[in-house]
Amino acid sequence: MKRLSDGNTKATFAPAVASLSAPTVAELTAVGIVACEEHITADGLNIGIEQGAVTGDTLASTQTFEGPGRTKAGIELTFFRDTETSGDRMWSVMTNGTQGYFVVRRGVAYDTPYAAGQKIAIYTVTCGEPSELAPEAEAYDKATVKLFPSGRYLREATVAA
Repeated sequence: MKRLSDGNTKATFAPAVASLSAPTVAELTAVGIVACEEHITADGLNIGIEQGAVTGDTLASTQTFEGPGRTKAGIELTFFRDTETSGDRMWSVMTNGTQGYFVVRRGVAYDTPYAAGQKIAIYTVTCGEPSELAPEAEAYDKATVKLFPSGRYLREATVAA
């Protein structure tokens, strides 16, 4: 059965995680986290993996051979601004140079709390400078922020108790 994405994605910016492979529920719900899923636009969670190629040609080669090389996560978020400071934390906390961990859980209702055993993707990141987008008619104010990979990432980590 296909996994439904509508309403089933949770996205959190956590300032501290002790174990990349097993972040705890306490770390993912601690004071200081930024719950992003209710602010990121429906098409604003853009995570791509770029991969280089390792060539294996020799002097005797008459063909080009390649293997998978290094990978790099690219993350850019488009989000709505909020009139209340408490609701505008993506803008005020995820500022240029801020380091942390961007966590994405898919396939479970966004309002289901993190629990031990859940599968997540976790990226060690440094936030870029948030940028407001041009105003549009009949639209809410939006902004973007790029998250730069500044350490390891795991696309299949497990939440610990």
